[in-house]
Amino acid sequence: FYRARIQALCARAGIGYRNIVYWPIFGGRMLTAGVMGIARRFRYILVTDALLRTLSPQEVDAVIAHEIGHVKKHHLLYYIGFMVGFMLIAFAINDLAIYLILYARPLYQAILHLGLDQTTIVSTLFSAIFLAVFLLYFRFVFGYFMRTFERQADVFVYSLFDSARPMIATFQKIALTSGQSPDKPNWHHYSIRERIAYLLQCEQDRQWVDRHHRKVRLSLTIFALAMVVIGLVGYQVNYGRAGRHIDRHFLETILMREIERTPQDAELYSRLGDLKYSQDALPEAARAYERSLALAPDNAQVLNNLAWLYATSTRATLRQPQRALE
Repeated sequence: FYRARIQALCARAGIGYRNIVYWPIFGGRMLTAGVMGIARRFRYILVTDALLRTLSPQEVDAVIAHEIGHVKKHHLLYYIGFMVGFMLIAFAINDLAIYLILYARPLYQAILHLGLDQTTIVSTLFSAIFLAVFLLYFRFVFGYFMRTFERQADVFVYSLFDSARPMIATFQKIALTSGQSPDKPNWHHYSIRERIAYLLQCEQDRQWVDRHHRKVRLSLTIFALAMVVIGLVGYQVNYGRAGRHIDRHFLETILMREIERTPQDAELYSRLGDLKYSQDALPEAARAYERSLALAPDNAQVLNNLAWLYATSTRATLRQPQRALE
């Protein structure tokens, strides 16, 4: 009986599926249904035993209409897009997270006093930043769209039926059988009372249905534009001129902190000289090379680099042919 009703409803809505199956979640005691699968040949409509035993045929129709709404509005595809959006954000903040850690000097120095390895500190803080971004993204961005999509699936009932009264009755039964307060919201659903109130508004004025569809379209447009901006920023930070500029400052910060910790390391001054030379900061490069040679006078690479600087510089104060020969 119920299979025939669900089949007829899906045919009326114009959606295909592989099969209609029982959903044994919590032993089938939950009063719920679902849709799994994006493509038609891999799509399954799931119903629990409690749903069929507790609801009237009209109420079951309303629940299935809700699930059909998810399919017709392509919500599962959008969820994949939101996952891609998080990966885009992760790409954009990858280098920025490391820079933030290293430029947060008070925090960084406080942790160093604990005697931990620098690599361990950076890796741990980097993971903590990404975990925080992950939680915030899924709590506020993903959660917002889940709530919005659930409401859009609720009002999709009006695409198949003249009234949402059976859906409202279903929510009331869920509130009674679940033992939870109808005012209790969660991060991915509005509360039952809010969902009922919105459907009652739609019963009085169907403009609320169109209003919500417009809200969804606007929200998706804003999200898409934000992802484009984040993608462009991420590209600039990781591959563009801005990224190269930040990288130079990043390397200089690392070198200066290492020099501060181990001021007798000639190799660090050599690397600082190379960095300054690449930035065309020749006076600073010369000072760094001289300091390196003061600590390690026989370093052939530094001797050669400093000689080349003194022999070829176009600045009168730095051009020292005799010193270059020495």
